[in-house]
Amino acid sequence: MSLAATAEGFFHRGFLRAVENYCKLMAGTSARLGLQAVYFFLLANTLSLADMGLFAGASAVGLMIASFAGFGFGSYAFRAAAGRPRLLGRYLGLFYGGLAITTPIGIVASLPFFFLLFEGAMALPAFIGIVLVEILLWRMLETLAMVQNGMGRFAAGALAITMAAAIRCGGAIAFAAAGGGDIGQWVLWYVASNCLALSVGLVAFYPPVKARFSWRLLRARFRDGLMFSLSYFALNAQGQADKLIVLSLTDARFAGIYAISTRILEFTALPFRSFYTLYTRKLFAEGKRIQNALARTLKVEGAILGLSTLAIAALDGALWFWPNLLGPNVAVAAHLFMLMLMVPAFRNLIEFHGELFFVHGRMTARAVIAIALVTLNMALLALLLWTTRDLVAIALGLNAIYGLLYVLSAVALYRFITAGARA
Repeated sequence: MSLAATAEGFFHRGFLRAVENYCKLMAGTSARLGLQAVYFFLLANTLSLADMGLFAGASAVGLMIASFAGFGFGSYAFRAAAGRPRLLGRYLGLFYGGLAITTPIGIVASLPFFFLLFEGAMALPAFIGIVLVEILLWRMLETLAMVQNGMGRFAAGALAITMAAAIRCGGAIAFAAAGGGDIGQWVLWYVASNCLALSVGLVAFYPPVKARFSWRLLRARFRDGLMFSLSYFALNAQGQADKLIVLSLTDARFAGIYAISTRILEFTALPFRSFYTLYTRKLFAEGKRIQNALARTLKVEGAILGLSTLAIAALDGALWFWPNLLGPNVAVAAHLFMLMLMVPAFRNLIEFHGELFFVHGRMTARAVIAIALVTLNMALLALLLWTTRDLVAIALGLNAIYGLLYVLSAVALYRFITAGARA
């Protein structure tokens, strides 16, 4: 057999393997997307718009604080599973040990948000229940799935998240079937369903390693883990802090409209996150050849831009002809999100940039740039809401804001990559 034929056969095998792995991830992602859609639309049309705004705000607080869960060692567990499996048990040990410290600190850190934004609108136990789910229960589930993906067990990783999404969806269905209620009643169902999901996940998807805590490894990696947490916080804040800005500058009803709108847009990100997992894993495997992927990465950006825009345009078209397709509360929110055509693409691309910073080992740069972007984002959003309450003006302003954030993120990322290549 000729060298060319051998190379061609190797390429086809590699390509088919990549397609197979992506299909495994997407199978889980598609199921998860469907389950999350049912969960979201049931909840959005069972809770009032005001309660939906409060729930989204409290969840946003929890998700931002959850960025520091386990001091970022969940990401290193994924990295170890992908490249150095003998260290997986140690990084899992650091992650669980870190959770024991960060969980109570996180609950205390959430209290100022409660007294500033939620007191009088919802009970403190309900607020803490939502925060606890995000900073502990769901973060542990995500780490289990990440580790499975890092080990190359993409079907198991997809199944872990799909199972958890199914149980949460079951909680929303039970809540609606029981007649619904206010946010306090919903939180009981929310905490119970997430506890059940984590219990099943630990039994079915815990990797075959023994978690071991290592002080030496903690000292060696603590700074990098903290930098990852900080940058992950900033990236999370880009998608969550805006809900708190809206809640503080408007009212709970408008916050509910905004939360529904942004959640609709976030659905476009789920298929790409499966791809990010494969792509970053490939880049890690390439090692020092990583700089050769620059042209390919630019093509990936173009695909993300086009597909994200097509996805939201297709949804807009469906809602134009059938306004109540997704329920009455979503129909109200459609007046806002139907005009935010470019926001999903820009948000997805900024998230992709964050993954690339991680792959290139630019953790400090990732943290600094992400914090700068989220600070600018919040300032511009506050200015926009301060000057207008017109839905058309807000939607167009959000397109412009996220376009600017994308340009700044891209300039920073590719300057670092090309500088590293020259070095």
